[in-house]
Amino acid sequence: MKQLSFLLLFFFSVSIFSQSNNSISPKYIIVKSNFDFLKKEDRYKTSSFTKFLFNKAGFNTYLDNEKLPEELVINRCNSLYADVKDESGMFVTKNYIELTDCRGSIVYSSKNGFSKIKDFERAYRQSIRTAFTSIQNLDSVYNSSMLASIQINNKDQVKNNRKKKDKVDVSKPTEKQNITPSYPMLYAQKIENGYQLVNTKPTIIFVILKTNNEKKFFIKDKNGTLVKSGDYWIAEYYKDNNLITETYFIKF
Repeated sequence: MKQLSFLLLFFFSVSIFSQSNNSISPKYIIVKSNFDFLKKEDRYKTSSFTKFLFNKAGFNTYLDNEKLPEELVINRCNSLYADVKDESGMFVTKNYIELTDCRGSIVYSSKNGFSKIKDFERAYRQSIRTAFTSIQNLDSVYNSSMLASIQINNKDQVKNNRKKKDKVDVSKPTEKQNITPSYPMLYAQKIENGYQLVNTKPTIIFVILKTNNEKKFFIKDKNGTLVKSGDYWIAEYYKDNNLITETYFIKF
């Protein structure tokens, strides 16, 4: 009976362990398919080779132009992003690998890898491989970054929930809201005895003449006036025997 109980307990433990292992999410790396310094997609097979190195290290790796698994399509923060940077000189190829999270924050930069090979494809391959070997505890880098991402997402969720609670319906302005009317802007250009007012094209809209009141001008050739009212100006003039009233912001 004791032996049977032990066997049942053993198989139950194995089953739980197996389920636990299956629930562990795969570790994803997305490699940039077009490194900035090369200005061409996967030139000298640099992106493909970088992907190969991460795959060899045990990560599920994709180029950013490849079809991604559903888990990454739903949430890009389930992955880290790999880019290769270049600090090459005239006689040496020098590269390092940069890992960022889904927010673009750098989580790790490798040491520089070097190569003095003249053939570009072989040189980049040697340089990138050397840089990759300098990444210490890659699993730890990934795990700590994912943990930070989860914490940040949780904080963002709390902030969003608070914003929803505090959100005010702006469709109906309250008494305290200061609403600024949208009026055309004119620019004053000084002329003799007044200004010409132009728009942004620029087209002359009015020619105004000074009076003894600095807040009032006559509108030349329109039998009208331009009077300041608060922060804007009101133009009144006749056109085809009809009184026209227009409001402007004017920058003198």
